[in-house]
Amino acid sequence: MTALTTPKNIVYSKEDYGKVDQKCYLFVQFLKNMQDVGFWPKKKGLQKTFQRMSESGIIHREDLYQIWTQKDFRAILPYKEFIFNILIHLDILAEQRRYDTATGSRLPVENFFVPCMVTERNTTSFMEKECTLESNMFSVCFQRHCHTSAFAQSSNQCVSEYVDFEAAHDVVICVEGNKILLYLVHKTSAGLIVPDIATAIKECLVTTIERISDFYQSTIDVKRSQQSPFHIEYSCFELKCFISEEAALQISEWVCDKHKLAHRQGNWVVWNQDKIKEQCELHCPGLLDSALNQIPSDVELYRLAAGCDETTIRELAIHLGMTLQDWDTLRSNNAQIEIVKYRILVNWREKYSGRFSRIAKALTDMDLPVHTLCQVKRERRAETDIPLEYLERIPTDEILDKLAPQIGQVYFQLGAAIGLSIGTLENIQSNNPRDLAAQNREVLFAWREDRTVKPTIRVLVQALVSIGRGALCLQEVLSNVDPNTLGESEKVRDKGAISKKLNKCSIA
Repeated sequence: MTALTTPKNIVYSKEDYGKVDQKCYLFVQFLKNMQDVGFWPKKKGLQKTFQRMSESGIIHREDLYQIWTQKDFRAILPYKEFIFNILIHLDILAEQRRYDTATGSRLPVENFFVPCMVTERNTTSFMEKECTLESNMFSVCFQRHCHTSAFAQSSNQCVSEYVDFEAAHDVVICVEGNKILLYLVHKTSAGLIVPDIATAIKECLVTTIERISDFYQSTIDVKRSQQSPFHIEYSCFELKCFISEEAALQISEWVCDKHKLAHRQGNWVVWNQDKIKEQCELHCPGLLDSALNQIPSDVELYRLAAGCDETTIRELAIHLGMTLQDWDTLRSNNAQIEIVKYRILVNWREKYSGRFSRIAKALTDMDLPVHTLCQVKRERRAETDIPLEYLERIPTDEILDKLAPQIGQVYFQLGAAIGLSIGTLENIQSNNPRDLAAQNREVLFAWREDRTVKPTIRVLVQALVSIGRGALCLQEVLSNVDPNTLGESEKVRDKGAISKKLNKCSIA
């Protein structure tokens, strides 16, 4: 079977569907025509369905089955459930997912979204509230008007996984005419947007749209054009003016027409990060003021400590105000130098409310490159051969129990990488001073109970790779695990969480 693969969508070629593909194509064309009221069915019930789709893009499963009872679509009825699932798979229909706020578990799907049927403009204040100047944006501009809302929905499904593991970032995708606008928003400041995440999202979006375009062309026997049906544009600081990517990368400065603001080529590097290159680009300005004014997180301090040798961290700590006695005390209490390096920086931050600006000054005084901090801010996405169907699942007790003995003596590094506090890690060490497997097990279970970021296998892979352990040990554990059991385990765990919550309420 021939397939075009994207991170969250697999678009199969026409010959694999045969007659089923023709029925899907027939229905897509039907939906396109239904944007014109003149094509709506005469039955009042069906007209209400199309009115609702036109205004909100929402349809119920049973309403769609009623549409298929019409003469032109009766051939679909024997395959209605299968065709329905295919339409979801191709993002012609999209599930309107809702989640329980207490447990994070997915609620039963009641409504489905039909992107290509939406004709009403967004009149809410959502964009003004969410997509402020503290975001960054680029657009995919199609050469002619097409059903960009359908492409946008597919793209949204694809790129969402790139921000699932990083709670500070969010993605907003909207459609304006023949443009798909993608906003990458940081909860604090646009200057804190991680280029690795932005670049991965852009690549995912472009690849997805290319492959969906190829698929739709194949359904009408149109050969793929050598010329892309769309091009990339970057926005100005005010998110209103645009310049094509081709032009932006060829000039050193661009002044937008409406606001007369000057933009240098480096302004768009956030979307074009070299994911392999270790060093910063030549035009990298270093951390912006918004980033320098931040207090570094545990994870960021761990990255800084892991990227420098013992001598460098000791001298850095002294430049930051710590003493040799502070260092020696930690050194005598910890056998692992990696823990000492990390802990001295955490102690400095807690003692002085230390910020990145202090570290930058100390590095400058030591004649070391301040671009070291750029690397601390990077989020390199780990590559793995673990199938996608596992990556978005939460690991079971059995998986964590089997993984713990195989990780080795890295419980502290792993705990820091997945966001556990220094206090939690010290308690784990105190509870299990000589049992490495028990230390690892407690770290893993403590992480899974923390819902700040959904504790998926993907997040665990990222952490294992970032500390240098690699994800092969996890892959071996998963080799004998049925992905369906992971889903069932999540349901059971969520029911237990709801039960506990109800019990607490009844006691109160």
